[in-house]
Amino acid sequence: MHHSVALQRYLQRHTEPGLPSHSFAQPHWLSVVVIPAYRESPALLETLTHMPEGTGRTLIILVLNRPDTDSDPQANAELRKALQGQSLPQAQRGSVTIQCLNEHTDLYLHDIELLCGPTPAALGVGLARKTGCDLALQWMVAGGISGQWLCCTDADASVPQDYFKQLDSAAPDAVAAIFRFQHMPGEEQDCDTATALYELRLHHYVLGLEYASSPYAHHTLGSCIAIRADAYVQVRGFPKRAGAEDFYILNKLAKIGPISRLSGQYIQLQSRHSSRVPFGTGPAVAAITEAGRPEDVRIFDHPRCFEALRTLLASLPELTQSPDAALAPLFVRQGLDATVAEQSDAALQALGIRSGLAHCQRQSKSSAQFLRQFHQWFDAFRTLKFIHLMRDAGWEQQSLTQLGALEPNLWPAVVQPPHSMARLRAGLLRLSHD
Repeated sequence: MHHSVALQRYLQRHTEPGLPSHSFAQPHWLSVVVIPAYRESPALLETLTHMPEGTGRTLIILVLNRPDTDSDPQANAELRKALQGQSLPQAQRGSVTIQCLNEHTDLYLHDIELLCGPTPAALGVGLARKTGCDLALQWMVAGGISGQWLCCTDADASVPQDYFKQLDSAAPDAVAAIFRFQHMPGEEQDCDTATALYELRLHHYVLGLEYASSPYAHHTLGSCIAIRADAYVQVRGFPKRAGAEDFYILNKLAKIGPISRLSGQYIQLQSRHSSRVPFGTGPAVAAITEAGRPEDVRIFDHPRCFEALRTLLASLPELTQSPDAALAPLFVRQGLDATVAEQSDAALQALGIRSGLAHCQRQSKSSAQFLRQFHQWFDAFRTLKFIHLMRDAGWEQQSLTQLGALEPNLWPAVVQPPHSMARLRAGLLRLSHD
């Protein structure tokens, strides 16, 4: 890969310490997939043997880890024992010994727990992803991996047969790509239902961002991301966090280039109970399950929040010319209800909109530069905070049942009312194959 100044700086200053030494006389792999693993069963190995074939060999880097909040030293023992006891053939790739899962896929185990002990809980899965990607990056630079994509997924994910082929359709200048996903039923009906509802909540949020024409309208699931190596370096890798590391790295990536939303077959995620991260799918599913009737659980952001966001973004051309303009009257002229306009103004003042607009004006010599600066400032994180502030101003979250009577309707037109979980999921899947 191209040895840029940014790459050399990253390798010298930001790569995780203690990675294994390596040397390669030739490339051995075209593709690489990084998977963090914690409290996973040996059945994971069977899943990994079905990694689809690309146009060259694939390397899976499995990063075994345990947070220090888990005092059980046997948390990863079963998977570790299975990896050591499997009759998988070993092979030498340069100076590195790997296990051969099949004729086109190799496995390298990086066991953080054995090498360094339990991980500080605050660093969590973010550290695991960063460690695996840093290792893959080093092997790219050393010539062992010839591809340029750092693919990231999870132990509960099964990737489709066109997984690697999909990346060929990413925009030439894309810094990252997002795969489609679907949660598959497990062994517990309550868990399956709660997971399906939470999946719809994820889609509803992205549909709301699309409706508002936000440049951050993409899913942020760590199991469904691929990042170009040079872009990974520019944003200094995954943030070392116990959760939302996927959200924050994509927030940074979207500021340096486009993120492609891929349209091939979807990654299948297993519906299951999980407490591996402090927030996200696992805790949300647990809360929905405990609440009783899933369709009455209020987890969907009110559509009016996205209407307010849409009005703000539609007002940018006028704010470009008059950044000191009073916001509420401007929003009313754009067609927003006066009460919602006042609430939007208050939310934006709380976010520091005036200093943000002043910064955009100072840094811009044209309207196009002003818009770019604004979206750098009003990023995915501030967008989320704006939605939350509007929620707190009175536009409370709604249940799936309640959404049917609210405007604007963010669900795709292909899905006709009544909007049941089954009909919505089927409609969204049809759209993903159009």
